[in-house]
Amino acid sequence: MLSSVQVRILDRYILREWAKVFALCMASFCGLLLVSEGYNWIPDFLGWGSTSWTIVTYLACSLVAKVSVLIPVSLLVSTVFVLSAMNRNQELAAARAAGIGMWRLTAPLWWVAVAFAALTALLNAVWVPDALETQRNLVERERFNFIRSRGDVVVPISQGEFVSFQNPKSGRFWLISRLGINSGQAYEVFVYTFDARNRLLRCIAARTAEFKKVDGVWKWTFRDGRDQRYDPVAGMLAQPHFDTLSPAGYDDDPEVMLFARRDPEDLSLREVSRYVEQTGSNTAGQGAAYAMRYHAILSSPAICFVVIAVAIPFAVVGGRINPMVGVAKTFGLFLAFFFLSSICSAFGVSGALYPVVAAWLPTALTAAWAIPKLRSVN
Repeated sequence: MLSSVQVRILDRYILREWAKVFALCMASFCGLLLVSEGYNWIPDFLGWGSTSWTIVTYLACSLVAKVSVLIPVSLLVSTVFVLSAMNRNQELAAARAAGIGMWRLTAPLWWVAVAFAALTALLNAVWVPDALETQRNLVERERFNFIRSRGDVVVPISQGEFVSFQNPKSGRFWLISRLGINSGQAYEVFVYTFDARNRLLRCIAARTAEFKKVDGVWKWTFRDGRDQRYDPVAGMLAQPHFDTLSPAGYDDDPEVMLFARRDPEDLSLREVSRYVEQTGSNTAGQGAAYAMRYHAILSSPAICFVVIAVAIPFAVVGGRINPMVGVAKTFGLFLAFFFLSSICSAFGVSGALYPVVAAWLPTALTAAWAIPKLRSVN
């Protein structure tokens, strides 16, 4: 039997060997990412006349934005490689013969998974949103300055044209010809209100509208338009003209309206959470994709545990084989996990599954498969 001091030495040995491979994997993947991002974006930035500092800032933000994706892959490769090498060199057999169970032997790797899950959650909540938003602002700013320098007509960064926004939570649908965040104004505005059965109840049509935040709540003021009221059975009841109208309860966030113009995958957790808070986690329609993105980000830290759970059974069986064989097998299984995640995501976006269920189902299924395997190798 090994003493507690010897077990701690073994823990440090496993962590040291694992850290070497993990650092190498992260460096390699980060290098490939920078090459890919540089190939895709440096010609555009040079064409826009951007400075070297702008290009470096964009690439650095790309690295931060993607590091939460690179961590699970590097964790997978490093875990399988180290455990497979120890298995091939009979180090695992020696430790288990000394009375150390597989759970205790791999405890340092499980603590690594805990640390990286916490780091991934922190990245997704704080640093990745900042990086994504900085990236987008850099691209929009450089493109805007380039087009303006040519004398062409350009839409300001904080402005959107032909904005449509569906808010199932409040039963409203907005159509806006032009929306300016900085100016606090919108032009040619139509707001349709529906009941729970999707029947039209009201339509506010205004030439212009103004919006501002009062006590943390957005307030809309419509000018020069008509307030059309409908009965679901009888049809239109009235359409009086108004010069100024400030209806109660119209608190839709204009910034969230512009979020709806972007692909959900381009939004940060901070932005997509605002969208979900405004519209609700509806399971159908335009908002389903944004709700799916929100819950996918929240569930991403659990992938670190999935990686360890999948890696251990493949790494400690099979005898004296090359460690890269175990890496290849486990990597294939990990790709199958992401394929399953893609299928569940498609069901979540289509409304066939609740977004929260679609986001967590791959992790739950993988855990159900891996736990018996872990018990068998122990």
